[in-house]
Amino acid sequence: MLSALQQHAGAGRAAAGTRAARPPLLAPAPAAPAARRASAGARARPAPRRRPAAVERDDPQPAAPGGAAGDGDAAAAASAADAAAAAAADRGELEGALRRAVAAEDYPEAARLKQLLDEAMGQDPLVVLKRQLDAAVEEERYQDAARLRDQLRELRERLRPAGGGGAVPTSSDTVTAGIRVRVQSVYVPAQSVPTNRQYFFAYRVTISNESKAVVMLKSRHWIITDGEGHVDHVRGPGVVGEQPVLQPGSRFSYESACPLRTPGGKMEGSYQMVSLDDVTGEWGEAIDVQIGAFGLSQEDGGGGGGGGGGGGGDGAA
Repeated sequence: MLSALQQHAGAGRAAAGTRAARPPLLAPAPAAPAARRASAGARARPAPRRRPAAVERDDPQPAAPGGAAGDGDAAAAASAADAAAAAAADRGELEGALRRAVAAEDYPEAARLKQLLDEAMGQDPLVVLKRQLDAAVEEERYQDAARLRDQLRELRERLRPAGGGGAVPTSSDTVTAGIRVRVQSVYVPAQSVPTNRQYFFAYRVTISNESKAVVMLKSRHWIITDGEGHVDHVRGPGVVGEQPVLQPGSRFSYESACPLRTPGGKMEGSYQMVSLDDVTGEWGEAIDVQIGAFGLSQEDGGGGGGGGGGGGGDGAA
């Protein structure tokens, strides 16, 4: 019996060997190595990538004058201006939220917003160009520094508000329905850090009631425009925590402040006031008292002055 089993096992191995040696009927022909490499290369080749704008390169090269390169430079500058405008809008929203958080004494939220603002500044093409320019000067790469200076100047020109005209005077004097509003602004170097694009401005407001009615200041609305054209609106009750009542012939003065990320800008707005009804003794007719536009300029520095009628630093009171 053992011999029969050994003979049966040997026959099975022989049959298996015969089956393994038989070539498959539908086996594909092997591809040539060169063809396989070409096919793999066609599949692996990535899509062409757009060359980044000149302002975003860490190792900027001098731009070629004229021709197609000049057209490319113009497109890159326009793209950088769009990116800078978008970054300015994002930073403007963060700065507005930061001012409101500080005014509400929500300091944890203010700290969070400050960190987000610092990160946003690092993405701003204007800030990137300025840092690259400073590095080029420090490393004595003067050819690069000259080119970066020109790029920075062109980008700032592109971001300048249309129809901006000349500089806005740093004071204004406006009368609405017998209510006179005088404002004078001043740059405060001690509270400013230009290297971080932080410019601090103080302003003094004097409100004089030249009408025959008793009026009360209920709320305020400021429109703040920085040097890059970004507009921020600040609204709130009263001014510096008060809703002053002005008798005919009286006045009220206060001081407040406004931080900007540019060395210049302007402010304007209005006070919402109500007048006292002599018959009913109730506050009646609402008056929008205009605040004439006045400039904020780094050139008019000298520090903040003492207060009268209240002081503030809540960012546009």
